[in-house]
Amino acid sequence: MAVIAGVRYTGAIESTNVKPDVDTMLKVIEPYQTPTLHWLMFVKKDAKVVKNKYGKFEWFEREFFPHQTSITAAITESSGLTLTSSNVSDVTIFNIGDIVYVEETDQMAVVSSGTVGTSVVLTHIDGSTSLTSLSSTGSFLKIIGSKNYEYTATSGRVAMTVKEVNKYNYLNEFNEYISTSGREEAGEAYTDGLSHDELLEQKVKEMKLQVERYFYFSNQRGYTSSGNQRATYGYGLKGMITTNVTSYSGTLGETAWDSYNKTVYAKGTNRKKHFAGSDQIEELHKFMKERYELSQAPNEKALWGEYGIEVKSYRTPFGITDIIWNPILDGKFTDWGFTLDDKTVRMRFMANDKNGSRKFRIRDIDQLENEGSKSKILMDVAIEISQEQYSGILYQS
Repeated sequence: MAVIAGVRYTGAIESTNVKPDVDTMLKVIEPYQTPTLHWLMFVKKDAKVVKNKYGKFEWFEREFFPHQTSITAAITESSGLTLTSSNVSDVTIFNIGDIVYVEETDQMAVVSSGTVGTSVVLTHIDGSTSLTSLSSTGSFLKIIGSKNYEYTATSGRVAMTVKEVNKYNYLNEFNEYISTSGREEAGEAYTDGLSHDELLEQKVKEMKLQVERYFYFSNQRGYTSSGNQRATYGYGLKGMITTNVTSYSGTLGETAWDSYNKTVYAKGTNRKKHFAGSDQIEELHKFMKERYELSQAPNEKALWGEYGIEVKSYRTPFGITDIIWNPILDGKFTDWGFTLDDKTVRMRFMANDKNGSRKFRIRDIDQLENEGSKSKILMDVAIEISQEQYSGILYQS
């Protein structure tokens, strides 16, 4: 046996008998919130169930009849201007008798002859003046009306409508598990946060983050098969938004921001949400602050004053945009922003099965002879954007 003579110093005591000073509260580093998933699941009320056994959901879209097309090649006047698929972007929109405004020359023309859908001829609306040859590619020919003679039984016009387009996406099944043995559950740890239920709570938050990332970054859709089993995967925002995708170089300024909004607000409602990464939020906030006059109001109760502003919405010339920071837009996406129209974005989820909800559920799995606990978290969900032209993506190139 060891004998300690005199004062008992810490260097002489038995180290294995020293009780560690461990805080009983486990410090969990939580990454950040999931604003889009929260918006779709809890704020928007029009999430819709999917009953297709393949997890595929579809919808149809139809636009209004087009009113203009752009010139893609020079058109020489020769008894009129002949429009074909080789010199305009869409020749199929013209009908016999259409009155056409020519942007380049400021002239008025009429579709006087030709084969609808293939090749038509424009002549001056007065029937005698010659039209001017066109060379400015990119300018528009606008249909603004039709020329009809009175008391005419037929004018050669063809009934023309726009065909609907089938759109679709697939649900994605998210599964995560927490398994703990009976002995692990029975034993004690210095800190909290390690029980089966507490681990399950953290895994739920991790799944929410996973779904949030999927709703943004997935740019593929379809399914794969293994035997008789099928795994489906659906588009996120990167896959569905294709029309209003705009890049900017350097720092985002107010001019580029307004130009982008001019395009995004051309269709849809006049209130949209812009979810952006931290760098783009910082750039937006910088020029927004320049539009405010700041004054420091005295605060007798505070030791320190506050400086700055909190901007949650931006009134563009075309509509109001709610600005929302989404921290999952990290890496190269810190300079990206996704503008969503509230009316056309919603969450889709699989119908209930005999075990309950497939939108979100936690289910304890019977362990039979295995001691301990096992829980499964399930979400069978997707994001839907109808009329994707109402939404947009703004990113730094």
